[in-house]
Amino acid sequence: MGQGIGVPAVSGNGGTMQSRYAIYSHGMRVGELTAIRALVPWDNAQALQFKARTRVDADFLVYCYNLDNEEEAFIGERGTVRYSRKTRENGKELRVDGRLDGDRFLLRISGNGSVRSMVVERSRYDHTTMECPEIAMKREGEELTLRLLDLETLMVVNRRYRWEKSEDVTVDGRKIRCRVVTFEDCNKKCRRWIAPDGSGALIVRQDGTGKDGSYSLRLTKLMNGS
Repeated sequence: MGQGIGVPAVSGNGGTMQSRYAIYSHGMRVGELTAIRALVPWDNAQALQFKARTRVDADFLVYCYNLDNEEEAFIGERGTVRYSRKTRENGKELRVDGRLDGDRFLLRISGNGSVRSMVVERSRYDHTTMECPEIAMKREGEELTLRLLDLETLMVVNRRYRWEKSEDVTVDGRKIRCRVVTFEDCNKKCRRWIAPDGSGALIVRQDGTGKDGSYSLRLTKLMNGS
């Protein structure tokens, strides 16, 4: 099912926001995701701090999938400046720690008794998958292709976006006007409902297909903090 949801580049003056999601697969609710976003001081400016916890326990007749995933990212003017993830997937553990160091993104990956390092030149990618670059599109029908550092697969991919249409989605009695955006790269295909907000964009719904099959992520609760 992959890592949680993307978060937008820094903008606005929004406070802390907590969002809760239900995760579905094959029409059944199989997990939940809780995400917290907050604008925080960073290097004499501001960064968007994103923390998420994802839990999935899917037990079908011919397929079982278990995931416990925690991740945190800080997104500044140059994109993601720090990232960490702890994952336990079907019993296998993995830890990823990364940071932007000048013109390089440095990654340390540990799991299965081994540790390795990875260096990605900043010139090789436009954004990371922790950001929501499609929020920059101006009109329905617009298409965009970007190079993304995929922090789930730890590779740079070309991702193609298209703003398909706009529609209202009701969440917890609240109507939210969303952009419906599709995107695709060599690892996954998704349809995402996003809504601009005080810190960039809110993911309202995401339907996707990737290496672990198909899933649907639905926002169920949205809470603002101070």
